[in-house]
Order: sequence, then C-alpha cells, then structure tokens
Amino acid sequence: MSFAPVLRLTSCVLIAGFMACGGSTEVDMGQTPRADGASNGGSSNGPGNGQSGSPCGADPCANHTGDKTFVEDDAPADAPAQFADSTPQEPGSDAKRQPAIVYPSHETMFPINVSRIRHDWTAGGSDLFELRFEGPNTTVSIYTTSLTWTPTDEQWDWIAESNRGASVKLTVTGLDTSSPEESWRSEPNAALFSEAAVDGAIYYWSTGTKGIMRATVGSPLPEKFYTDPSGSDSESCAACHTLSRDGKRLAVGYNGERLREVSVPERETLVPLATTEPDPEATPMMPGMPAMPKPGMGGGMMAEGMAAAWTTFSPDGKMLLVAADGVLTLIDSDTGATIGDDSGVVATPAGAMATHPDWAATGDKVALTLGTKGGNKEIEAGSIAVLPYADGAWGEAEVIVASTGNDDNNFFPVWSPDSKLLAYVHAEGKSKDAVSAELRLLDVGTGRNISLVRVNQRISNVDGVLGGGNTMPTWAPSTQQGVFWLAFSSVRAYSVVRPADDKEDQIWIAAIDPSAEGDPSYAAFWAPFQSIAEGNHRAFWTHASEDTQCRCVEQCGDSLDNDCDGTADEEGCSECSVEEICGDGIDNDCDCVVDDCNVEICNDGIDNDEDGNTDGDDPQCQVE
Repeated sequence: MSFAPVLRLTSCVLIAGFMACGGSTEVDMGQTPRADGASNGGSSNGPGNGQSGSPCGADPCANHTGDKTFVEDDAPADAPAQFADSTPQEPGSDAKRQPAIVYPSHETMFPINVSRIRHDWTAGGSDLFELRFEGPNTTVSIYTTSLTWTPTDEQWDWIAESNRGASVKLTVTGLDTSSPEESWRSEPNAALFSEAAVDGAIYYWSTGTKGIMRATVGSPLPEKFYTDPSGSDSESCAACHTLSRDGKRLAVGYNGERLREVSVPERETLVPLATTEPDPEATPMMPGMPAMPKPGMGGGMMAEGMAAAWTTFSPDGKMLLVAADGVLTLIDSDTGATIGDDSGVVATPAGAMATHPDWAATGDKVALTLGTKGGNKEIEAGSIAVLPYADGAWGEAEVIVASTGNDDNNFFPVWSPDSKLLAYVHAEGKSKDAVSAELRLLDVGTGRNISLVRVNQRISNVDGVLGGGNTMPTWAPSTQQGVFWLAFSSVRAYSVVRPADDKEDQIWIAAIDPSAEGDPSYAAFWAPFQSIAEGNHRAFWTHASEDTQCRCVEQCGDSLDNDCDGTADEEGCSECSVEEICGDGIDNDCDCVVDDCNVEICNDGIDNDEDGNTDGDDPQCQVE
C-alpha cells in the first residue's frame, strides 16, 4: 500500500512535556539546527483557547533535531561501532537472515501522547539489533540484544514528539556478534505521529472488574470508575454504558440491565430517583417494566430502574434515549420522567427491533440498528437507519444501509465528531461474538460505503487477516477537522504477546483520515493502558477534564463541538475566520484574544508572527 511520506495534520495546542527516564547509556551523535531557525514547530492557526499556535501551546515540549543514539543496558557499549563496521545487506538479500518487524504494523499512526508502544521483531539469525527511526527532524538509533523494545519517555520525545505530524521510517538491522562482518536489514515500516495530543477519556468494560474502567490514551494504567471501588455496591456488575458528549454523565445497565445514571466524576446517582416506592400516578412504560413518573408529576420511580440495554444522550445531556427489548424510550436525564406521547416510546418501523442508538452532536438525528430478532445483546439481520429529531418531534426512520438477508447483519452505528460519517459493524449472522465482524464507514451525505481494509485486516504486520471480530466502534471527541480517531473491540492477536482469542476481546485504536480518497484508515494499535489478561470491550470515548483542545467559543458551520459542551454549532456560535484582522476590535480567529496581531520583524531570525516563515521567507518581508 502507498502512504504519504510526510503527513501534516490539523494544528492543535498544549501537549504536556514528557519526563525523561533512565535505564540507557546515551551516546550523543550531535545535533543539526533546523534550517528555519525555529525553536518550536506548528502552525500559527491554533485551536483558539488562548494558547499559542504551536502544538506545545505555552508549555515547553520536545523539539529535538539531529541524531541521537541509545544503547540499551543489555547491549555492548560498542554496538554502534559493530554496525558501522559491518557490511549492510538490503532487504530481500536473504529472507532467512533478515529480521522482520512483527509489531507495530506498517502505516500505524500514533497519538504523540501515547509513549508505551511495544516493538517486536524476529531475529533472522542475529543476536544484536539496531532499531533506526528516520524522520524529517531526527534520526534515532536504538541498540539492544532483545527481540522486544518499549521506548522510554525520553526516547519517545526524540522519535515521535519531535516529528509531530510526520512519517518516520523504522528499520530493524541485525548482526551475529560471532561473525559481525555483515548485517541484515528488515523491510521498512512507516510510523506516523499526530500533530498534537489526542484528547478525551475512554470508558470501557472489563471482565476482570466486572465494571467500567476509565483511562486516557496516555494513561499508564486505567482506574475503575463504576461501580465505585470504595462504594457499598463495589461488587455489583455495571455494563452496556454510555456517556454524555461533555463527559459529565454516565448511563449504565446496572445489576441485570436496569438503568442507572450517575454524574461524572462524582458518581452520584441521578436516575433512578432515591425512592423504593413506585409513583401511584405513574404509567408503566411497557408491560413488565417498572412504573415511570408522568412528565411533570414529580414522582419517583422504582429503585431498581427501568430496563436498559443501550442508551444515548442528547448532545446537551438533558435527555436520554433508552433501548430495551427492541423499543426506544425517551426520558429526562435529570428526573427519569418519560418525554413525549405514548409514555416516551419512539415510533420505529413496525416489526423491527430497534437498538444501538447514537445521537449526533448536531442534535438533529439519531443513528440506530433495526433488526428482525434480538434487541439487547443480540441482533440479527440488522439495517442501519437514521431517525430525524427536531424541536421535540421525531421523524420517520430512514434505512441507509439495508440488510440483504438473515446472514447480512449491520449494527452498532456511531457518528463521527462532525456528524457526517457513520462507523458501523458488518457481520455474517448474529451480532454477539461475531468473529466475522468488520468495521465499515458510511458517508451519509453521499451514501458512499467505505471499506476499512487496513484497520480490519492488517494484524501483526500481515495483510489480509480475517476473523478479527472488530466491533463496538467509538470516536474520539474532536474540536476541529483533520484526522479522527476510532477505538473498537477486537479478538485479534496482539503481536507475540497475546494470540487471537475468540472469547475475550481487547481495545484497539486507529486513525481515520476522512479526506483520503481510498482507504481512510491506518493500521490499529493495541491500547496500552489495558490489562493483557482481561477481556476489555464496549469502549466509549468522550470529553474529559484533562482535554486541552477545547476552544473558548463554538464555531458555526463546521458541525464540530469546538467548546466541548457536547453540542455542535449551537445557538450563539461564532463566525470564525482563519486569520485575525488587526485593529478592528474583534476576535476574528476565535482564539479569545482581540487583535492578537504579531508583525514579522525581518532581520531577527525569529518567526514573530508564527506563520512558519522567518525573516526573508515571510511574505510580510518580501517587497515586490
């Protein structure tokens, strides 16, 4: 497959600098200053939260240039010299002698705030190895005798953070120290790195804790979020969860798929209300379900909660759409009261089982699955549909991906951050534990169905691998256009560490470039915060208090939730331009600073206006 040797993404802000770690002997091969003399990279068009346009914002972060060598503790001190004195044999010279990279896969893109990425390769008859990372700003060499290596934060600074938004070529070269005259080089891998940190927190279900874990992509370890590990119900099972788009509410199937809604991060129960007595004026939502209070009655609901399999919040978090046994019901997320006629039940096509709802950030539509059987953990012959919503009224569901028969199943639709794409799952047969499950992408505006070959079938650096059981996708929140990120569950093998397991899946993450003409996906990587010994699935990615890219105002017309309040393009949004107009008293570029105009000084060697051009290279300094 072809790939762009240098990928430039959307510029962002505020990336925390990583702390350097010990454990290696360092040999500094010297540094080469950048040609433009810049002390910090990045576009001047920052995301507008008061930080500078640099990807590092106002804080320092790694911006190394030149060559760097790290000799690991297990390698001889003269390892660089041994390779320098050897005669390198190019890939293909002898397949039995050359190493082969097993993980990560070719064309994997990584967030720069994920540093603990394991690297594995085969020996090919060698016992000493050089890993060489060649990027536009740095060339880093790692020497080790092991067949596996995980970078320290300092090494990641040199390899990834200093090559933000770019592609880095990785090769592994091996030699036999008993006859070091020749060395053997692997086929190259392309590793790509995001321009900025990837925001949001991932909440996922773990078989080990039987509860919901929480982590950011850069977390060293997850924490159990719900049930509260220090609470009286810490052993109670909580699953099938959803979070509001602003990350402040969590809805979960509690103790047998009964609805519970809690605040984040306080874990205070919001729904059901704190009463054990049913409201005598309440109307049962469905036969066999607990009575819910009528809208405006102010009554309670039964403490065990209503039945709930899958849920989705409205963008502002004020309403919750609940799917149970093929029926959708809309409730108030503060009180649990049903909203609308027919006790809140939303009309869907007769005879269809409605499930897997996902409310778009624009608030005007819900994606869902319409199947012939099932409705909770199982669905059959599913079609993907869109249900319009406006001013309290639901429209008629429109099927946009139709099932062609009992074995053609489409399910788990989720909206991209800009509400233009749907990621969904296709499988043969039933949805639960479907090894045939694969991720697909639909451009809703054009109807184009997009195959994600790289993310589905490139596993342990091998193409065409089927049976990965790729399911339950979730998008990372994003405040601006560019590359989006998708987390999903998969039973695929994880390098040499964990073989494929049809019974227990794990969380994987992949970049998606909506602007790509062909396959927009990159190869996936294993989420390094999770436990290797547990089954981990149903990831849900939402805004978090740690987020750094939230804008101070909402920008009109881009369908993105720029200010991280959950809703895109809401009333009162701003018309933002790319550049600031000096002297007009208006914050034109929506960075919360009025007339922040830096003029280029043409002879000081500094990029004063932060447009990427210095002195004579800047258009301001060029005289016609």
